Amino acid sequence: MADVADQKEQRVLRVNQLDAAQLDEEIIHLLRTQLNRAFQYFEAGVLTKYEAELNAVLRFLVWRFSVYNCEATVGQIMLNMKYSSTGRSLSLLQKLLVGFCVVGIPYMRERSTEIRRITDKLSDFNFIWKCIYAGEKLLHVLSVLNFLVFLQRGKYPSILERILGIHPVFAQRQSIRQVSFEFMTRELLWHGFAEFVFFLLPLINVPKLKNMIVRQFSRPVSLDKQPSIKVACHECGICSEPPTSPHQGQCGHVFCYYCIKANSLADSSFPCPLCGVAVGDDITPVECTVALEVT
Repeated sequence: MADVADQKEQRVLRVNQLDAAQLDEEIIHLLRTQLNRAFQYFEAGVLTKYEAELNAVLRFLVWRFSVYNCEATVGQIMLNMKYSSTGRSLSLLQKLLVGFCVVGIPYMRERSTEIRRITDKLSDFNFIWKCIYAGEKLLHVLSVLNFLVFLQRGKYPSILERILGIHPVFAQRQSIRQVSFEFMTRELLWHGFAEFVFFLLPLINVPKLKNMIVRQFSRPVSLDKQPSIKVACHECGICSEPPTSPHQGQCGHVFCYYCIKANSLADSSFPCPLCGVAVGDDITPVECTVALEVT
């Protein structure tokens, strides 16, 4: 009685009940896939001809070794749940009714076309078929209403369980989970810091900051000790390659136009990498005579 009371206190979560139903469908799908692979080398059409019977056998085996033996479906066993009927175990009649609903009704639905073809000659069955179709539509409507009630109250996830008066409960008492948020907190802090850095980096003028550091730790060379334009024209003072569209700054050294212009736009006080003197805004092209003399 104490165990039953504990189970009543600990209600099964709605998501767990829905997960159990989803797992049951996945188990049947997995078994059917394995069966199709086993018959893939047989004559074509053999498996299709008896597909309804094979599906019924699979559902029967699953029901026999789950609900009939353990009073729980395969999905419920995996999630530590079982069926209960007002605090008692399932009766034999309830187990058989569950088996008929999960095995017999799907089999008759799959064979409904053949059964209808056989009974077409008998006019008495027309009314029965109309009643069956009307009952099927009514069952769909009731299933939707039952699901809405289940979302509100968290009991009887399917219309079958509501009719039979059975609902999932915990097979064993659930202990209180001790959740450690240390790792989660560390991850959140790291991701927050990374997002802050990614937001901040575009706002920082990295070339200008680099040049400020260079100016602090480098000593400018006097103009009289600077190399001549003729020597400097052999290579760009920034990329160390033959200068493309040679230009010079106030210090007299020659650079590629794109190298010196890009650095000057990024930092108005950009110092010359060769002498440390500010290049300045007065960037002029090197005359052709100088360029020819260098080459």
